[in-house]
Amino acid sequence: MNGNNSTKLYIIVISIAAIGLCLGGGIVLFGSGLTFWAVRDDINARADDSARPIRQDISVAKVPTLPTNTATVPPTKTSTPLPTNTPSPSPIPSDTPTATVVPTDTPEPSATPVPPTAPPPLPTDTPPPTDTPTPLPPEFPFIIKENLTFPTNHYNFDVFVAIVNQKNKPLSGYRVIGTLDSGLQVESPVSAGDWTENSGAMHYKAGNVKFQVPNSPPGQWTLQLVDEANTPVSPPVVYNFDIYSPTWYFLLYEEKD
Repeated sequence: MNGNNSTKLYIIVISIAAIGLCLGGGIVLFGSGLTFWAVRDDINARADDSARPIRQDISVAKVPTLPTNTATVPPTKTSTPLPTNTPSPSPIPSDTPTATVVPTDTPEPSATPVPPTAPPPLPTDTPPPTDTPTPLPPEFPFIIKENLTFPTNHYNFDVFVAIVNQKNKPLSGYRVIGTLDSGLQVESPVSAGDWTENSGAMHYKAGNVKFQVPNSPPGQWTLQLVDEANTPVSPPVVYNFDIYSPTWYFLLYEEKD
């Protein structure tokens, strides 16, 4: 019983759906047809109105000729083409073959026999250097027994000289020759056989001859005792005379045995 009711219900539903589909399709077809005919009639009506000619009176007047505007066309800027780096064609190698230099064999120098080197000579015995005897100073008959220096306040080059024998006795006949480094030369008087010269009380020295150069120029004096024949009889004596420190001197010559 329930099965029959369900079957009837399905049939009813399906029938209703089929009817609805048919109605909807008819409505769609009918509505689109009406719309198509309405649009077509409107287009035809407009076409008929535009096709009808409209008569109008037009007065023809002479239209002045307008001047022709000759527009100056600006010169077209011609663009300068940029230089292109055109590769220089590579030199085509020539087909001329390069001559190949074949090295020549240099002949080796022939070995020349070297003569044997002579042995160095044997060293010879060098004789020892001979001793050259130093010349002895000349033998003078007088020696310098005293050589003294004293201060003074004058510019004279004064030398008090005593020439004596072994017994301190003054000897006559001798002179003193003085030579300055500038070449000036001065001679003393001949010595006496007695004490004829003395230096004074402060520095007392007695002698038998005096060598004196008043206002002597400064320099180096060399004194030499000579006999009557101008033969040196004693070693020379050197004095440096300074006018800024004036001095006087004493010499004692003693005869040898």
